[in-house]
Amino acid sequence: MIVSCPSCATRYLIDPTALGGEGRTVRCAKCSHTWHEQPPADMPKRVDILPPNGEPRPIPFGSNLPAIVARRRRANRLGWLAVALAVIIIVVGGILARGPIVDAWPPAGKLYAAIGLGAEKLDTTDLKFRNIAQGQVVEGGVPILVISGRIFNEADDSRAVPPVRIGLLDAADVELRHWTFAAEQNELQAKSYTQFKTRLISPPKGAVSLRIGFAGDEAN
Repeated sequence: MIVSCPSCATRYLIDPTALGGEGRTVRCAKCSHTWHEQPPADMPKRVDILPPNGEPRPIPFGSNLPAIVARRRRANRLGWLAVALAVIIIVVGGILARGPIVDAWPPAGKLYAAIGLGAEKLDTTDLKFRNIAQGQVVEGGVPILVISGRIFNEADDSRAVPPVRIGLLDAADVELRHWTFAAEQNELQAKSYTQFKTRLISPPKGAVSLRIGFAGDEAN
């Protein structure tokens, strides 16, 4: 540090530790003036290191585990919540889509019925298929079966139109392929009709006829 003589302003570079913790009296080498110089305020203080009181004791086993356990518990809770959410999504999806599921795999209808979730049966008695037309086109070298027609409501009131189901049959009336789709309207007023059109890419070989109905009627 640099100190200056209050009398002649001569400056000196000294080691601040030479002043001690309380300061000391110094003398100017030029004018012999003496004064009490305080140590700088930021000079490190002397700290006496006392010997340890007895032997050091080890940290008790498990004393640092609660925080880790808490994190693991939070992670486990999040994992179980994710599993529960996935199960709920699967169950709800299975309930809402039970119609297409039963249509794709008819034995599933018995499972739904066993738990009281049988698909609601719509009255299709007065819904009639007419003007059925079918043909085959080739796009990019791939054959495509095109089927179109109309659905008439012959009732005196409105009727809901369920999904249409088409099955392709071989010469022995064995179903080779089937699929479902929605008509242009899902509800028909009395004495009205709606149209439908569907396409099947690469129809199975050996199909010689088709069966048209509504999804769920094949269970009867």
